Amino acid sequence: MTQSRSISETQDIQNISTPIGLQLSGKYTKSFAYVTIKDRLPVILTRIIDHFSRNKEAIKNIYGEESIDEIKYLIGFVSKMKNELVTNKTLKPLRLNDFTSNDEAEEWNKYLEHRIDIEGEIPTWFNTIWLYCECYMYRVLAQEISLTVKLSRYDPFEDEKQANFIQSIGSISALGSYVRHILCTCWPENDLQTEKEEFRKLLNVSLWGNRCDLSLSAGSDASQSGDPLEVLESLKENILSNDWEQVWNILRDKNEAECVTIDIVLDNAGYELFTDLCLAAFLIVKNLTIKVRFYVKKYPWYVSDATLHDFYWILEQMDYLDTYPDLQLLSKMFFNFLDNEFWSLEEEPYWTSPYDFTKMKEKDVKLYEKLSTAKLVIFKGDLNYRKLLGDVNYEHITTFTNALGDFCPTNIVSLRTVKSDICVGLKPGLSELLSETDENWMITGKYGLIQTSIFADKSNTPSEFSTCSEENVKTL
Repeated sequence: MTQSRSISETQDIQNISTPIGLQLSGKYTKSFAYVTIKDRLPVILTRIIDHFSRNKEAIKNIYGEESIDEIKYLIGFVSKMKNELVTNKTLKPLRLNDFTSNDEAEEWNKYLEHRIDIEGEIPTWFNTIWLYCECYMYRVLAQEISLTVKLSRYDPFEDEKQANFIQSIGSISALGSYVRHILCTCWPENDLQTEKEEFRKLLNVSLWGNRCDLSLSAGSDASQSGDPLEVLESLKENILSNDWEQVWNILRDKNEAECVTIDIVLDNAGYELFTDLCLAAFLIVKNLTIKVRFYVKKYPWYVSDATLHDFYWILEQMDYLDTYPDLQLLSKMFFNFLDNEFWSLEEEPYWTSPYDFTKMKEKDVKLYEKLSTAKLVIFKGDLNYRKLLGDVNYEHITTFTNALGDFCPTNIVSLRTVKSDICVGLKPGLSELLSETDENWMITGKYGLIQTSIFADKSNTPSEFSTCSEENVKTL
């Protein structure tokens, strides 16, 4: 493979925003993709280098003397990757393990060859699509860590995720006390209005929990403070597209014979994950579903994305907090949900694959089928939103359903605070109005979306796919 040109010498770099109908890419200098690759990703890599450098003695005490050489190797590897990123070098195949299955890593290498075919040259950090190169950074980092012996399961972001939870404990305690109260309160059978209002509040809390994103802040403090319920009314106007009542109607529309499952594709650990747990507990206790399946990331991902370890750590941490009895009670309740299989934790490799969700039916039939057995899939966060839309810069007035194309395994809802320059489902003129008052409105997390796509013709046989309507065909 030949090395690419420097950024300044690359003719493809264009001083424009991402054109309508194209995927986001760092080659457009007036895009958040460019800013991310130029500024945010190098900072994240620098923090990883600093983490290993600062904590090598502590790591050695846990993992043994042999881990020192592995730390030195990883520091060198990350430093080299950072240099290649900032100088716009070519992306390289993932290094494979000689002793275990490499199916996932090989799939990434196949995708690299696919990108070469599409682009006519070896992809470089700024010139290829943003979704690919950003995910590639986290996946190749995970691969190199997995190839070590002592540190093969090490999470370089663990300290930051746990600090986010601990630093948000005031908000977590306030929310936990509120949720414990409503879960233990029995309302009259015909008091649907109270139940509906409490659902709205917890759905909104889960939405705004998505602001606590360590990837957006490049790993700096992204904790939550204050009582999250007290600010909900003031944030109502910041929800630019709000389909929450459609979500409620989906949940209330129950066939007594069906065993209702809700899927939640998680985003961040820490405070956001706690808000998701509260929402999921409400769904179970109030009989809005029989089962909740949580989908976690298989590898440390985008700094703060939730892994299996992060999920259990939060439940255990809640149980240790003697001064917060409501959190201890909720911890026992949550563990009970897991023990009795009302909740389940799912690790699916597709979430850390190189593909967006528009390719799922082709690349992972089993996962697509699995999602189709759920009554509703809740996708949390910005990265899931980008993958739902194929990271295409649609016109902002494009409907959410049209932007999903033929990805329609079941009813879908996206809970996302806007943190990248891609957005659909807005009323005509709204994005222009927002741009007049704040040119950065799409990347701050100040605004939120609750968007649904209703699947009206779902097959009664979960293992068979239903055909999406013509209205769902993606238009660029």
